Amino acid sequence: MTLLINNEVAADVLGMHECMEALAVVLKEIGNGEAADRNKSNIHIPTGDPRLWYRYCSMEGGSRALQMVAIRIKSDMVSWPDVNGRLRETKYTREPGLYGGIILLFSATNGELLAILNDGFIQHLRVAGTYGLGVQYTARQDARVLGMLGSGTMARLNAEAYCLVRSIKQIKVYSPRPGNRKRFAQEMGEKLEIDVIPVDSAEAAAKGTDILAAMTDSIDPVIYPELLAQGMCVCTVTNAEMSPAAYRHVDRMVLARTSAADHHFTTGEDQRPRHLGGSNQKVLELESVVPPDHVHQLSDVMSGHAPGRGSDREIVFFQSEGMGSQFAAVAGKIYAKAKEQGLGRELPGEWFLQNIRT
Repeated sequence: MTLLINNEVAADVLGMHECMEALAVVLKEIGNGEAADRNKSNIHIPTGDPRLWYRYCSMEGGSRALQMVAIRIKSDMVSWPDVNGRLRETKYTREPGLYGGIILLFSATNGELLAILNDGFIQHLRVAGTYGLGVQYTARQDARVLGMLGSGTMARLNAEAYCLVRSIKQIKVYSPRPGNRKRFAQEMGEKLEIDVIPVDSAEAAAKGTDILAAMTDSIDPVIYPELLAQGMCVCTVTNAEMSPAAYRHVDRMVLARTSAADHHFTTGEDQRPRHLGGSNQKVLELESVVPPDHVHQLSDVMSGHAPGRGSDREIVFFQSEGMGSQFAAVAGKIYAKAKEQGLGRELPGEWFLQNIRT
């Protein structure tokens, strides 16, 4: 049987701690050459509305230890409205409020399709778990104060992950909408049992912090040089959240990615929105100002092949584009636990097999 696993089942069976344990296994495999990933790839197609584009995104990878391969597929209608003076990415599938991302999980033992999973909860948990590991290996051991830019689901899960790897005593959160940051402060303060303070600016969120994390949907910079301080660990969910000038203050860079995402278009460059084209330019700009021996993969750091931090004075930047093998790790763990607990919907395996060789 092939299991159909929705977000609710996934959330029931897997928490942050187990997610990070599963991710650690596959990241160390990557560092030792025992996991394989294909680069994240996007196809962009314009629609009749110049403000709206179609985007197909896929990434895949496999683990030798887990004997599993996963491919994550997203099919989105994407636009970039101006919100509070910044361009923000919005997306949907079929209609606003619905999303169509899925994960296909395959056995590397006999090739069968083990599970089809909604990607929403897994994506948020995977990202936060990866950033938690990034902070574990790049933040100072005495880091106690977290500055958070953003107050959505990604910010909440990241805050939870950081608190698992460092003894965070205080979080300062900034979001353009006062109600959102106040709600974040109240709910996360109760959940994490620490002091969470809503603040009125990004500068206030960054002041006196040991870890500064931007978890927003902005495609314009939200971190500038004046927000950075000696010894800080800086995390962004996209490269665009850091200004080019801020990158020049980075002493060391740790990445969890194969390389910058591939972007393919059905139009010429003159017909694309200015912000389409991927993160290649910003990654190259950063790598050109950070010495090559100070740019590492998280997998190499975790495997002991590279340092995550050279001193307590360094500003270390961590960013993850993600890898398909991470989906194999997290989806594989969810599949095993759901199967053990009799959860998920069983689909006949014969539906996905045929007697015609392809």
